[in-house]
Amino acid sequence: MVVDGVRVTSLAQTVAECTASMSFVDGMTLACCALRKGIRAEMIMMCAVENSLMNDVLRKVLQYANANAENGGEAKTLAVFIECGFVPPAQQVEFVDPQTGRRYRVDYLWRTADGRLIVVELDGLVKYTDPAMMQGRTLAGAIDDERERTEGLLRAGVTTVIRIRMEDLADRWALTQKLADAGVPMMQPAA
Repeated sequence: MVVDGVRVTSLAQTVAECTASMSFVDGMTLACCALRKGIRAEMIMMCAVENSLMNDVLRKVLQYANANAENGGEAKTLAVFIECGFVPPAQQVEFVDPQTGRRYRVDYLWRTADGRLIVVELDGLVKYTDPAMMQGRTLAGAIDDERERTEGLLRAGVTTVIRIRMEDLADRWALTQKLADAGVPMMQPAA
């Protein structure tokens, strides 16, 4: 394909080429963002196969990547959860607070075998510093809204709400311990 006189590859081809040479976490970030833009995983796989790019990393990325991550941070976090051995969570699940009627979509949700609902929310500092995201609220107001959101999720039946930041992904041991202590289900080892 040619754009402005320059030969370029399709988005699916670019994702296949890049992901084949990346780590799982970086490949997931790229693939999830591409899927969110409407590229189908089958297209990426077809490009990989046609160009002899298929490898274990790309195969694993295509197994787990989805279009539910709303940004690269959420995609990276999903990849880290998987690398840490956790069952892939549901993403962007909506809950309704029975008291207020407010709707909340959570970043990650696990339903445990015993019926518990464990939510992980990825907090970014931008929502406390970006005027567009603050929507005229003070910092105290934004923190109060976050507290109300957590209380609303608990009223809606969520058992546990865990808040993490991008920095938490760097210490895999501590993150794994935090999630395991909360009861987040682990994947079963391959037989």
